[in-house]
Amino acid sequence: MNQVNKNLFSLKDIIKICDVKKVHVSDENKLFDYLRVVCIDKKYENDAENLLFFPIYFTDYDLDDGWVINHIDLRNKIAEIMEKNPNYTFVVEEDMLNSFDNEKYEYIVVKDILGAIHKLYEYQLNKVNPKVVAVTGSVGKTTSVGLIESVLAKKYNVLRIYHKRITPLLLKASIINFLTEEVEYVTLEMSIYFKDHVRVLSNLLRPTIGCFLQLDSSHLHKDGMDRIEDLAIYKSYIFKYASLGFYNDQDDYIKRISLKDNELYFDNEALFKSKMEELLSFVDNVTIEEDGFKIDGNFVKPYLLTELSMLQYALAYRVGKYVGVETQDIIDALNSYVPVENRITKCNIFGKEVFFDGDVTTYERMKQLSKNKYDKSILVIRKFGSAENVDRFEKVVEYFDKFDTVYLFDDIEYLELLKNESNVKIVNNHDFLSNYDGIIFYHYSGYFRDYEEVKDENLFDIKNDGYKIIPYKGE
Repeated sequence: MNQVNKNLFSLKDIIKICDVKKVHVSDENKLFDYLRVVCIDKKYENDAENLLFFPIYFTDYDLDDGWVINHIDLRNKIAEIMEKNPNYTFVVEEDMLNSFDNEKYEYIVVKDILGAIHKLYEYQLNKVNPKVVAVTGSVGKTTSVGLIESVLAKKYNVLRIYHKRITPLLLKASIINFLTEEVEYVTLEMSIYFKDHVRVLSNLLRPTIGCFLQLDSSHLHKDGMDRIEDLAIYKSYIFKYASLGFYNDQDDYIKRISLKDNELYFDNEALFKSKMEELLSFVDNVTIEEDGFKIDGNFVKPYLLTELSMLQYALAYRVGKYVGVETQDIIDALNSYVPVENRITKCNIFGKEVFFDGDVTTYERMKQLSKNKYDKSILVIRKFGSAENVDRFEKVVEYFDKFDTVYLFDDIEYLELLKNESNVKIVNNHDFLSNYDGIIFYHYSGYFRDYEEVKDENLFDIKNDGYKIIPYKGE
């Protein structure tokens, strides 16, 4: 989330919107400045003066359907939560009343907690009725959405919704709390972990403009998605309710999607009826130059020069043009863009400017970095992954030869799987950096997530020319 303006809901709003059976709140004019549906960011809870707490719980269905990875049951911990947070007001169901002191705490009784959340979501969404730009694809979605936001913000009020994994409940929490009446566009990514995820999210928050960026083998072999064609089909549901679709017709799989008589097809297979008026390519008239791109003859110098960034910048440009942002404003936004959510951070390490990658991704991230357009590039791997992704580590070496040299620290995990390529060198300090003048990609897996535990060589204290490695905050 990058939007800090929060909505205010009155007690009267809650009573009107939700199916409220009983109210035990001392101030009938009470205003809530944060509705804690699910944890988005602790700072919002810490900053709230009047917080309305929904003790949500996930069932086995939620786990089986891939929306959550752990059981969460705040419903049966309500007494403990109340004791720790006596200043909160709570939304409870009738059968929970015997779990706590009914006189000591303030609460609202509803028929169904999750149902009340959904009613609040629909109320806020219908009240504001923003246009929605949604992006799907295998990799590069977060940066694409960030670029689109920066372009649209030149003319419109924009809310960008970000979570590491957007679920229906996180989406509802974001809309309830941060979709203000000033917002004209909502931008977000729609990921697929199980086959129905994009379909469900698109139905919940229907895109005005659907965008399909790029496709590869990420998330194969989950939930019956055994072919890349399956991914293309299930991700194409981002177009079902959209008025306009942008797609990458240079991708071997995405280009097989077509629109005929308001029906979306994959090859000759009809998938679903669509409201789309047009399905447009966003990569036409885009070329890679010496140190940037040209889009419709307009030069753009990206933060990072790779094949993927060309797609991302071109998509943001096309969306901006379509919704009426002035061309020069689009170019200015693209040229000044800095990646969001610590996807990759430019900083200074031991006297060298590097592209620092502190996320947890491995194989797909390396693949895209290997497709850079710099004359000389090296890859430094300081920390690498976990046992959960060992099958992907073996694939990473396929891209090592795209770099001039790959430096592996001798204490990284899975060194044996990585060290035998011809351009690999094993090191135990950073002395090699002093003799290299090309572009450096420095990978430290999990850095932003494990920030508090990272002590190695004090990387977290590095500052230079306004750049700083910023810790990952989480959801």
